[in-house]
Amino acid sequence: MTETGAGTILIVEDNPDHALLVRIAARRVYPDLDVRIVGDGEKATAYLSGNAPFENRLAHPFPRLLILDLVMPRLDGFGLLAWIDDQPQLKELPVVTFTSSVNPGDEERALALGADAFYTKPADLDELSNTVRAIVERWLD
Repeated sequence: MTETGAGTILIVEDNPDHALLVRIAARRVYPDLDVRIVGDGEKATAYLSGNAPFENRLAHPFPRLLILDLVMPRLDGFGLLAWIDDQPQLKELPVVTFTSSVNPGDEERALALGADAFYTKPADLDELSNTVRAIVERWLD
């Protein structure tokens, strides 16, 4: 399908502050990690499909890991998980949800839709950094 970026992760997160914190924490583990951010599920489908404005895979490498918020405008995380599940070429892409949702059914639903793991965003910055470190180490090593 596409050329895989050796060290690229895609964060799908509508809150720019949360996305920046995840990027910083991930780069603490792997300083050369290429961290891409899109703000909703519709942009993520375009990125993963290689559609405009992400058609140039040299400029927008295919990710090795997707870190996904569930609560977003437009196409939410559940909709994106369902879309990914319908794309045979994306079956090998690890998708980890990282969300502030406290709905008790969200974890079961996300895993049923194909998420590989479910993490709740901690409120504490040190904990957040440690959780992101654990996610990146687990899924990129």
